[in-house]
Amino acid sequence: MPIQQLGSVFLPVSNLEQSIVFYTEILGLVCRGIEDWGDGSRGATLFCDPHPDHAALLTLAEMKGSIPVYERPVFNFKCISVPEMHADLKLRGCRVTELESWDSPWNHHVLFDVFDPDGHMINMIDMVPIKDVQAT
Repeated sequence: MPIQQLGSVFLPVSNLEQSIVFYTEILGLVCRGIEDWGDGSRGATLFCDPHPDHAALLTLAEMKGSIPVYERPVFNFKCISVPEMHADLKLRGCRVTELESWDSPWNHHVLFDVFDPDGHMINMIDMVPIKDVQAT
């Protein structure tokens, strides 16, 4: 199959600069800069730090008019230290859901959702293989 990896997830935002601040200063992603896409369209591509093979993670696409916001997360970020991240985001005044944990046959999950400036629900999750949980 010629597909090699996911190139980026495009997320519509109403204020590019405000969204860049949230995703970089609050969530810790790295922005390579604002791109002019022509016809007044702009975007910004974000990466993990350090980013493997310069693989884009998320592209913020500034849009005019109403921004579609879904009732469920469209994507999640695989994280470590989720309880600490949850507490930190609450202290920073971010809107977050309660911390949850649950087990599937494969993984132990610890997660919560955080809302970006446009109200997009972003799922933050740590997944530990069940075999590793049972070994401790």
